[in-house]
Amino acid sequence: MLPGISTACLYPLNTERSLEALIALCPACMEVFINAWQELAPGFLRELRNQADAAGVRIVSIHPYTSGMDPLFFFSGYARRFDEGVEIYRRFYQAANILGADCVVFHGDHKFSRLPRQEYFNRFERLWEDARKHGISLCQENVERCASHSAGFIAEMREALPKVEYILDVKQAVRSGESVWDMARAMGDKIKHIHISDHNESESCLPPGAGIFNIAKLLATIGKTGFTGGVIVELYGENFGDVVELSASFQHLCQLLST
Repeated sequence: MLPGISTACLYPLNTERSLEALIALCPACMEVFINAWQELAPGFLRELRNQADAAGVRIVSIHPYTSGMDPLFFFSGYARRFDEGVEIYRRFYQAANILGADCVVFHGDHKFSRLPRQEYFNRFERLWEDARKHGISLCQENVERCASHSAGFIAEMREALPKVEYILDVKQAVRSGESVWDMARAMGDKIKHIHISDHNESESCLPPGAGIFNIAKLLATIGKTGFTGGVIVELYGENFGDVVELSASFQHLCQLLST
């Protein structure tokens, strides 16, 4: 397993500055959150790749800033907009290729959608197939506000689409009122990366080591499936005080992975 961190932790700091600051923590891998259309420019992306390569850091995934528009692009009744969304996401696949990543994170439809689940799976499969043509795995993440918030949904999706991979997000499972363990079981051996965080009775997202969640047990459990992907710290700015605290939590994760 690879200890990693997401540039989302330092949002709204510009992406290139976030990358630079977090590379200093010496992660084995990183996720890059693309925050603006101009950040899809090849020259900008090559600069990010050069930063990471110089430090020996592998960028394993990117997160599109358009995730909140997934319901509008892909799960409405307007077919022309679906096609347009496909073209937009191809820019993210191209960005991932430049950065050396093989994964793009996907949120999906909102949880109150009336779209039948089989139709969701059919549409996702079309997107997944297009991503594969570009050498990318489009990975479904469990997200509280989305259809993917429940372990039941993920289990159905895994049965319907056995080749699809997933991003397990611990804080999103907690915020959904779902058991992290049930979510991990639903994803099984198809977990591509983990968005790791801690929590306690009152806070759903804390730096690793700052809460009561048994991260070591989760890693051991998922490790039994053969998982060797990135364990990526993904927090929000209000979840930690400063980069020193973030660094301490990342080092805690590194220690857990080294034991």
